[in-house]
Amino acid sequence: SSGMYERHLRRTRRANAVRRDALLSAIERYLGDRVTISGSRSGTHIVLWPKAKFSEEVVVTRAAAVGVGIYGIAGYYLRQPSVPGFVLGYANLTIAQIREGIRRLGTVL
Repeated sequence: SSGMYERHLRRTRRANAVRRDALLSAIERYLGDRVTISGSRSGTHIVLWPKAKFSEEVVVTRAAAVGVGIYGIAGYYLRQPSVPGFVLGYANLTIAQIREGIRRLGTVL
């Protein structure tokens, strides 16, 4: 084997780590203590758990209205979760898009 796949994985991991750091920094700046985060140590998605009560459907719709695509967590549960949560992906976004998206999300949450 030529090692091309391993090099690709290393580049992708590094790029995603930079994006993840930008996402976490933007969340801290624009959402602060209004949310908690899970899943930030692996993968290419995180889950935001707002501390205030929100309707997932309403927040997803409002986020879309300001150009931000997020998903409610309820679809990943067999039963309705006790608190709302939102899945945010970042692997296919630029750092500028991540920052602007979280800034906009901050106007919704």
